[in-house]
Amino acid sequence: MSNFTYHQATSGWQHNALQLATTGQWEEALTLWSEQATPDKLNLWLLKRLDGVKNDSNTQLLGEMRRWITEPEEKLRWKIFHHAEKMGFDTPVGALALSLFWSQGSMSPEGLEPVYPEPHLSGLMRRCVLLMLATLNNDSPAKGTTALLAQWAHQENL
Repeated sequence: MSNFTYHQATSGWQHNALQLATTGQWEEALTLWSEQATPDKLNLWLLKRLDGVKNDSNTQLLGEMRRWITEPEEKLRWKIFHHAEKMGFDTPVGALALSLFWSQGSMSPEGLEPVYPEPHLSGLMRRCVLLMLATLNNDSPAKGTTALLAQWAHQENL
């Protein structure tokens, strides 16, 4: 199986996700995880993980996202979007910022007709963040996914 310990009291979906990851179906494991985990809880957990890969350009955006989660405010949501746009949505921090932006509110600037994102897009971007973290500094995506799931389970069972 794996070198990672996985607490016995994990929920059914977590156990299933681990089974998928350890049998090479890591992409399915990430999909299951992003669909089953509570969005707010997963967002906060991802922010903690991203603290470990931060650099100077990430620090401000990570702080803005943390503040927005506790105090959602439209101007801050747009500030996060523009900051992430400059950074790039192809980075874990930028992708999480886009997920947060899509999670509430219109994509249209103030004064224009509101255009709301499809409801599933925010979750898809969270999955992208999980995928980027699973492949960051790991021999294989399956091992990276298994390691992340073990960290998630440990935090869930504290």
